[in-house]
Formats: sequence, C-alpha cells, structure tokens
Amino acid sequence: MRIVRVVARAFGPFADRTLELAPGMTVVAGPNESGKSSWHAALRLAITGVRRGKGPGTAAERALGERHRPWDNPERWEVEARLQLDDGRAIDISQDLAAKVACRAVDVALGRDVSDEILDGTPDAARWLGLDRDSFASTVAVNQAQIVAVADAAESLQEQMQRAAATRGTDATAAEAIARLEQFRRDAVGADTVAAKGPLRTAKNRVTAADAAVALARQHHADYLAQSAGLEAAERAAETARVQLAGAEAARARMQAADFAARAARAAELAERYPAPPPSLAADDELAARVGAARDRFAHRPERVELGGPAADDLQRQLEALPTMPDGEIEPHPTVLDAQRAFLRAEQALELLGDEPPRPAITPDVDASRLRDLARRLEPRSLPEAAALEAELDRLRARPSHFSPTVAIAVGGIGVMVGALLAVASLGLVGAVVAAGAIVVALGIGLAGGGSNSAAVTQAEGALAPYREAAERAHQERVLALEEARTAGLPHDPAELSRLADELAASGAQLAAHEAWLERRGSLDANATAARDALRSALVARGFDVPPGVNPTHAAEEYVARCRAQAEQARAAQRAEVLRSQIEARRVAEDAAAAAAAREADSIAALRTAAAEIGIDADRDPEALAAALDQWRVQRAGALAAAQQALGEWQQLQTLLDGGTLDDLRDEASRRRQRANELAEGLPPAAITLPVGVDHEEFIAGLRRKVESLAQEQDLARGSLEARRSTLPDVAEAEEAAAAAHLELDRVQRLAATVDATLALLHAAQERVHRDLAPVLGQAVNRWLPAVSGGAYVEVSVDPGDLRVSVKEADSGQWRDARLLSEGTREQIYLLLRVAMAEHLVTTGERAPLLLDEVTAQADTQRKVQLLEVLHRLSAERQVILFTHDDEVLAWADGTLREPQDAVVRLQPVRGARATPMPISADTVAEPMAAIR
Repeated sequence: MRIVRVVARAFGPFADRTLELAPGMTVVAGPNESGKSSWHAALRLAITGVRRGKGPGTAAERALGERHRPWDNPERWEVEARLQLDDGRAIDISQDLAAKVACRAVDVALGRDVSDEILDGTPDAARWLGLDRDSFASTVAVNQAQIVAVADAAESLQEQMQRAAATRGTDATAAEAIARLEQFRRDAVGADTVAAKGPLRTAKNRVTAADAAVALARQHHADYLAQSAGLEAAERAAETARVQLAGAEAARARMQAADFAARAARAAELAERYPAPPPSLAADDELAARVGAARDRFAHRPERVELGGPAADDLQRQLEALPTMPDGEIEPHPTVLDAQRAFLRAEQALELLGDEPPRPAITPDVDASRLRDLARRLEPRSLPEAAALEAELDRLRARPSHFSPTVAIAVGGIGVMVGALLAVASLGLVGAVVAAGAIVVALGIGLAGGGSNSAAVTQAEGALAPYREAAERAHQERVLALEEARTAGLPHDPAELSRLADELAASGAQLAAHEAWLERRGSLDANATAARDALRSALVARGFDVPPGVNPTHAAEEYVARCRAQAEQARAAQRAEVLRSQIEARRVAEDAAAAAAAREADSIAALRTAAAEIGIDADRDPEALAAALDQWRVQRAGALAAAQQALGEWQQLQTLLDGGTLDDLRDEASRRRQRANELAEGLPPAAITLPVGVDHEEFIAGLRRKVESLAQEQDLARGSLEARRSTLPDVAEAEEAAAAAHLELDRVQRLAATVDATLALLHAAQERVHRDLAPVLGQAVNRWLPAVSGGAYVEVSVDPGDLRVSVKEADSGQWRDARLLSEGTREQIYLLLRVAMAEHLVTTGERAPLLLDEVTAQADTQRKVQLLEVLHRLSAERQVILFTHDDEVLAWADGTLREPQDAVVRLQPVRGARATPMPISADTVAEPMAAIR
C-alpha cells in the first residue's frame, strides 16, 4: 500500500489543503506550529477513520478529537486520501470524522464503492493490510509521544506488541483476554462444589429442586385424580340413591293418596257415628304423644358415621415425624461414577496382564548376523575343479608333444567353473577375473592349434594364476576371521558359531517380550495411579474427604450410599404436602361424624326421658328402651281399648279431619292424588315401588338417611377435592420449570466448556505468539541494528516470555538489556522493532507504509545519519513518510533524496491562522484534490 496524497478538507489548522507524497521516502520538514503532527494524524485517520459508536467514545478518542478537530468549525471534520494498493488498484478514501456518515472508499478505475471490503462501522483501509485501527496505530503510525513513552517504559510497547500480534487490535492483550475470561467464568459459571454459590452450582441446585417439585406435583396430581374418581363414584351413588328415594316417595305418595281417599270415606263414616266428641283423655294423650314423639325421634335419628383409617391427630403426628429435606446431594455425581469406573477398569487391566514372563538366561550382546557372517568366512572352501586344472597342468608339463584344441576347450571350461565357484563363495570379482583368464587362455590355445607343449603349459599357468591369487585371498580372509573370533572370545567352529547365533536370536525375542511386559506393566501402573488420584479428586470435589491411606473405591461406595440415604430422606420429606391435605379432609369428616353423634345422643336422651315418665328404667340400652316404649304403647292401647274406642274413633275423626272439614279432607285426598302423580312424573315406572313386607316409612327413612349420608360423603369428597385443588401444584408448570432448569444447567455447562476451551486456546496462542514472533522480530531487527548503532551492537534477541529486547555488544560480546541503554539507542532499537512489526504483522500481500513523526529527536548526528540511511533503504521496500523539525535531517534529505522516487516537503508556520490558515508552499504542496464522487 502507498499513499499518493492526503487532503485535509477540514482538519486541525487546515482547510482544503493537499499533501503530495513520493512512492519511496518523503521527508516533511517544518518548524514548530507548522502542522507536522496534524498532517501525521491526518494521514493515519485518512486510512483508518474513527470507530463508529454511541456515546462520547473513549478517552483517547476524545483527546484525538479535541486536538485535531478544525479550529473554526468543529462540526466539520473531514480528511481524504488517494491510496495505491499493491494489487494495482487506486483507491480514493474519504473519512467524515465528525458525523461518521459520509465515509466511503471508491475504486478510481471502476468508479465502484469498495467500502464493504474494509467496513468496520466506517471504512478502515488498515484491513487491506490484515490489521485494524488499533494495531495500525501500534505498528505503522509512530508519533513523537509514542517514542518518548518507549524511552520511559518499554512495557507499554511490549503490551502494544502483544495486542497487535496476538489479538490484532482488540482492546486487550491475550493475557488481558485470559484474565477477563477467567473473571467471566467466575461470574458466569462459578465453581462446582457443594458450598459454591455461582451460576453452575445454582443451576444444579435448581435442577435438583425442580426435579423434586415435578415428582411431588405428579404425586399430588395422581392423588387428586384418585380423589376426583372417588367423588364421581360418590356422585353416581348419591344420584342412584336419590332416584330410589324419589321412586319410594312417589310410591308412598300414591299409597298416601289412596290412604287419604280411604280416610275421607272413614271420616264420613265416623262423622255420622260421632256427631259430638266423647269424654277427653287429654292427659293420657299428651303422655302418649310425648312417648310417641320420643320414639319417632329415636327411630329417625341419623346413623352414626364410622370413620376408618388414622385420626387427624395421628396424621398430624406422622407429619411432625417426617424428616426435613436434606441439604446434600441425592444423586451421585457423574464425575465420581466415571472416575470409579475408570479406576475399576485400570485395576482389572492389571489383573488381566498376567505374571511377568521369564527373563532370558543370556543377554544378546553380540549381533547374531555378525556370528553368521563370521561362520561363513571360517567355513573352508574346496574347489575340486581347481585341483583338476592343476592335474591338467601337470599333465601338460609331462607331455612333450603338441595337443589338440580339445585341451583349450577343457582349460576354458574348467576356468569358467572355477570363476563361478569363486563368485558363489562371495569372491565375485576374483571369480570373474579367473573365468575371463580361462577363456583367454583357451582362445590362445585354440588359435595356437598345434603349437608347442611349452606354450600350452605357459598358457595353462596363466589361466591358473588368477585362481591361485583368489585362493590366497580366501585364505587370508579365513585367517582374519580366525583372528577376529579369537579376539572376541568366540568359537572357531563355524557350526558352533551358527548354533550360538540361533540361541542369541531366540534370547533376543524372549528379552523383547520381557521388556514389552515391563513397559506394559509400567503403563498400567501409571494408569491405575492416575485413576486412583482422579477418583480421590472427584470425591474431594464433592466435599467427601478421602484420607491418604484409604482405598478410594470404598470411599466412593460410601459416597454413593450417602447419596442414596439422602434421596430416601428427600422422598420421605416430600410426603408432607399429602399428609397436610389428608389432615384437613379428616378434620372435616370428624366434624360431620361428631354432629351426627350429637343428634343421635339427643334422640337417645329424649327416649330415656319418655321412658322415665312412664316408669321404665331409663338406663337400659336404647334399642331395648325403644322396644319397651313400643310394648307400653301396645299394652296401654289394649287396656284402654274399650274406653278409648270412642275417643279413638273421635280422635281418628279429628285426625282425619286435621282441624278441617270433611270437604277439606276430600280436597286433601284429591291434592295428594295430584301430588303423587307429580312425584311420579319423570321417573321410570320400575323405580316407583316400595318393597313388600317392610315398614315403608322406615324404608324411606333409611333411603333418606342413605341419601343424606351419601350427600355428606359427596360433600366431604367435594370439599376435600376443592381444598386439594386450591393447593394442587401445576404439573405442566413444574415440568416447564424443570425443563428450564435443565436448559439453564446445560447452557452454563456448555458455557463453561466453551470458556475453558477458549482459555486453553488463548494460553496456547499466547505462548505460540511469543515463541514464533520473537525470533522473527529479532531477525528483522538484526538486519538494521549494526547500521543504526554504528556497529556497537551486532545481534539482538527477544525474550519469548515478556518480549524483552537484549542486544549484544560488538566489542565485549556481552548481552545488554535495551532498556538500560542510552535514550537515543533505546529509541532506535525500539523503532527498528516497530518497523519489524510493520513488516511481519501484515497478513496480506500488501506492504504497510511507515508514518514517522520526529523519530530522530534523541539521536546524535552520526546515529541520525545512520538511522536515516536505514529508513532510506527501507523505502525501497515500503513507503516511508518522515515528519521532522530537525535541520540536520532536512539537510540530509536535500543531499540524498531524488525525485521522483523520493521527495522533500517544507511546511510554513500556521500560527494565528485559526480563521485563515497560511497556505503551504506551492512547490511542495499541490492544489486541493477534486471532491471524491
């Protein structure tokens, strides 16, 4: 990337001013108050823009705005730049720094908006370098204040290096990210212990409570359904009893209607017989009435309600005896169960390994292949064909005459066979020479034809010469083999050596098996130890102490048993709500039974009073009293039959008339007939009946009591059901709460796993960045260190732990901490480190320019020139823009820089120019750039 020009539309003291820049090195010089720092900031902000966000921004952003906003119109803060990318594109980028709205990047050749390639709220051209705003400011743009900060404390630069390298411009280094993640984990997850109060333990406790609530709600719901079914059965029984009672009452009404008709007839008959009343028996009648009333009240007394099951007080005692909900775990934790299974598997693996195999009796300290090779070399070699050739030579010597070509063929064949045997005996070269010599001799003999015998002998000896030489070499090799065996203390017999080699090979295999067993045993022992430690750690994490000498398996079994005991206690505690509902229902039933008993007691008391009035022992059994009253009434009726016949019939008449007239009785009979028809209406005919041979009134009273009893049972069941309904927990709500609790626990656990994995990756990435980046930066600084230090320092290193820079003195060879060197040397070294960062932290194919402001302020004349020369050489690789007020730097630039690759720009002071800033020299600053469209 190269910056062609920057246009300060409204920036600091400038309005519509342009700064043209060379592709190589540009030195922008001027005195104080000439706007060098403003142009430096305008260059950086033209590339990166400012971050878009709500609120006033960070303190650094506010300070930047306060320093570089236009003096006269702070609401208009704009800067533009023409960029030439290394991929060939020319880009016009405009930054609306005030409103952060009219910002865009345009491909000049295509007229196409390419802002989306580098958009980070606003366009950030540092993204074409693989950087962002903050990492660009930490590496590429270096101002005077940063250099001074480097001289004061190297830690600030080290932090920027870690931020730019490890996080590429995030607001924190990897170490800060790790610290924040660890704090986030403590806040968002927390520890997984019984006493912990973080989200993870809270979620687990919530899951336990929610599951218990679901079980309790389901139990309550099942009990409610059972009670509801009981209520429905009670309602059906009550309805059946009511229908039966209505049918009986309708049948009785019919009978009473018939009875009233008969009574009307009887009343007419009696009225004719007794026109006047007979003598009064009022006193006896009152006594008889009281006795009859007492007898009827006893006959219609309510049946006693017998309540089965435990009483309310017993249920209350059961409730008070229930245990409280336990505080500890009611389910064994999966980590303990997994660790217990892993430990058992490790112990089983040790048992399955078996006993240690026997160690070999001998240890193979000699290579078996060497013994076999030595045996082969000691093996004596016999060549019968060579002996035949010697015999043939002796025969030729003894033969005085010529010989035929057959001899040549024989000599050649024997030589070839000898050569082949020597080749088989690992003397391939000698065998080849012997075979070739034999063929030559045979050809010579054959060509000689009938030559002399001496010539044949000579040629035969020539054929034997290579064989004899080969035999001598074989003999020497055997002698060397014997010496080697004697030196090594080995047998000389080839067969013994071969047998010893076989034994050593077998011992080697046995030794390998023994060593493999030992290695496997060590691995299994390590696994068992690790599994034992893991089980102990899992138990300790659950708050279950395991002493050092205690087998963790027993401790784990004790932990599981304790969880089961607490689960049983929790189940018992959950019965409290059921018992409370039963107590309430029982108390309602007991109150109803008490009321019935009171009414029964009143009827019995009236019965005893009547018995006392007629002289009967009132302390007898109520049933016996009732029978005695009935008997008294019968006896009294018999004794007074005659006297009362008239009175009775008169009373009968009065009773029949009931204070009315005969016509009234007849009308009543008619009304009862109509009432009987009304009662029978709507009832099935089969229901309108009364049993034969029983007391109808007693039967109807029994039915009425039954209806009342069933109604009471129905009301009791309905009241109990209503009471339970008001306290009935919502099963769906409980299940939703449990599901939500499980989801929350799953979320927290997944969050914990994600944070832990991220922390591990951040730790690894931080260590890798330090170890990978430090050598690269050290090599990059080494490239220029001798030049900028005048040869005083020749080597540099960067500590991978804290990125501390050390340099090696050329004279003494001693390593020095760069922070302890002179201010100028320290600045130069850390400037080279920033240059190296700008070179190596760019992750794309682009090359980052260098924007330097007063970086030579602390250098002496010689070092200054050396540093400028380094920067000039760097400008061949990347654009370098240097702002300075130093006359020596300006003089060097005038004498060194050459257009068009380089340029020198002189700035004039802009003091007092808030309204009309002083224009820049026309020979160095171009006219304002046309507006980017």
